[in-house]
Amino acid sequence: MAEGERGQFSRKIDNLFRAVFMAEDGKSRSSLLLYSFCLAIAFVLVFIVSYMFLLEPLERAFSSKSVFVRNIVEYTVPAIVACIPCLALSFAFRRRMNMVPAAFLWIDVMVLITFITTAFAAGGENWATDYRMFLNVLGLPMLVSAVLGTIGSLVIYKRRKQ
Repeated sequence: MAEGERGQFSRKIDNLFRAVFMAEDGKSRSSLLLYSFCLAIAFVLVFIVSYMFLLEPLERAFSSKSVFVRNIVEYTVPAIVACIPCLALSFAFRRRMNMVPAAFLWIDVMVLITFITTAFAAGGENWATDYRMFLNVLGLPMLVSAVLGTIGSLVIYKRRKQ
């Protein structure tokens, strides 16, 4: 990327973050918005680490099963394992019970943006093959993790609120 393009891209990102997170006077619009976004990035890292460490053992353990069973196990088990410490943080935030559900909603937004961006980026004559490859490698694990985390965090939030 050329230096001029990088500077322009950097300015656009700065303007986007300023519009989303900062008020006109330079203060944060909402601390919940900012903190939950940062927490969402941390959760994404937890999900990545979980998939990295668990995929190979799961592949070896279920190598004799059908491809469908292996895929289901490889998509759900790391997502569940990663959701456990993320959802446990719901109990750490006593005054801000909505922090974890908000973080998972950010993850849902990130997944949606990734799906849409990839649909447009995977162009050319092999679009369907490229998009299916994205879904198998990254899309479905992201989607399963986001959905399980969002549902779990909303259930915990509603129970704690009562």
